[in-house]
Amino acid sequence: MNDSDIDKTVILDSEGSDLISEKLSAVNNKARFSILEILRDHQKYNQSQSKDPLYSREINSELLNKYNIEISPQRLGQLMKQLKDANMVKEVEIKKEVPNKVGKRGVKAYVLKEDAFEDLFLDITFLSDELFTFFDLYKSNQKFHEDGNCVLTVFNGVDKGKTFKVRKDETVLIGRKANFSQDDLASFSILLDNSYDTVSNISKPHLKLFYKDDDWYIIDEASSNGTFIGDLEVQKGRPTKLKPNSFLKLSRGNGGAVIYCSF
Repeated sequence: MNDSDIDKTVILDSEGSDLISEKLSAVNNKARFSILEILRDHQKYNQSQSKDPLYSREINSELLNKYNIEISPQRLGQLMKQLKDANMVKEVEIKKEVPNKVGKRGVKAYVLKEDAFEDLFLDITFLSDELFTFFDLYKSNQKFHEDGNCVLTVFNGVDKGKTFKVRKDETVLIGRKANFSQDDLASFSILLDNSYDTVSNISKPHLKLFYKDDDWYIIDEASSNGTFIGDLEVQKGRPTKLKPNSFLKLSRGNGGAVIYCSF
């Protein structure tokens, strides 16, 4: 590796995308969350989920009076559709006196579904369990920090929790056991279990990690399934400068390895 190679370094800046349930997405909005509170309170005080639903004008009025949220009827319709699609509210038709009309007219009204939050709580419980697991892995990773070492922790699969410390004077090869030759093993190597079956299936290590000129770099020479930082693929054959606390993905999806890299 020479200085001209370093000058061609690729620098990636990406935030990992979070996987979140449809219900979590639905409540991740002030107006939609407020609508759910309005329906909940209305049904609680009326002891009913079917006899006295709220129609759109009433919901709009509550949003303005209680939450200082002013939106158009069209926008309210969009918000209600998102809550319906998330299986949190039910749409019914009722007869109601409406402005500028004589007599009762059929209008759309809404009630909160009895099981609106049931799946959401299950998602939150599952998410909490996962976060605690990740926090434990993070704490394990941090124990090895000293003298600017790069610390790698596998975050998924059979090797989940395995942690490796790489010193600045070391170059490490990373890949499946089956992809290493005897010559490769002469170097410092991180051998991943063969169950990571979408990690490079060519007969060479998937990735190289090294330190140069006060920075850590990775280089994917020619893996078959690519290396990713967040959702951005690393350009093959060129060094990529790492940022602290990066997640490296050796291929995407099932069968790939996710490695937390901190320094």
